Amino acid sequence: MVPADQLDFESEKEPFCVYRLEDGTTLKIKTILANVARLVDRFKPDGQPIYVLGVGGLPVLDVPPELMRQPAQPLAKEE
Repeated sequence: MVPADQLDFESEKEPFCVYRLEDGTTLKIKTILANVARLVDRFKPDGQPIYVLGVGGLPVLDVPPELMRQPAQPLAKEE
């Protein structure tokens, strides 16, 4: 285990990256930063401190109608 200092942060901007897939689908994804730590007494060869990031992603899909199908029907409840 390497010692690290947890750093507080606030979001200044959280844009979506937008990608057009070859099937016509638009994929939007936002990276969400969960936590940041700076390693204690560890540096890159150029002298920069080393940061460890905890990230997640929020994907949103806009699928063309011709790729869609009818939703599956929910199972009937037994009484």
